[in-house]
Amino acid sequence: MQPTPQSDPGFERWPPEVKPEPPQWPTPDWPHTIARGIAGRCPCCNAAPIFDGYLKVYEKCRHCGAPLGDMPADDAPPYIAMLAVLHVVALFIFLFYKGVFVPGFIMAGILLVLLVLLCMVALRMAKGAVIGILLKLGMRRERVREPKDESR
Repeated sequence: MQPTPQSDPGFERWPPEVKPEPPQWPTPDWPHTIARGIAGRCPCCNAAPIFDGYLKVYEKCRHCGAPLGDMPADDAPPYIAMLAVLHVVALFIFLFYKGVFVPGFIMAGILLVLLVLLCMVALRMAKGAVIGILLKLGMRRERVREPKDESR
């Protein structure tokens, strides 16, 4: 006779009954968190900037100490930015193939420059929003520490 799952100590329940720890920094509701990230401000306090340059993120917020640099915002922001910008590009492609819009070389060059600028702006906004979302969820990047070499 097999033991019941309740009496078996090795039985693993799914989902686990462990509750996630709340983040140590205060975060506002979702719309404010995402809007602050899009604006490039700290999603927690809105008092300090997220970025130390174009896309480099401060390690910690200079006002509230939220761990901005520990958020793994690596691949999601480019995909979000491309998704937003390619909808604009799709409109021009559709109008071009329908014959409504036929740009010359100068107009095509202007559109290309505008497209690049739009991508750059959308990428920064998307990275700020993703950092805000990850901060709200409490998802931090695990830091790998190198083992100490005791032979020296």
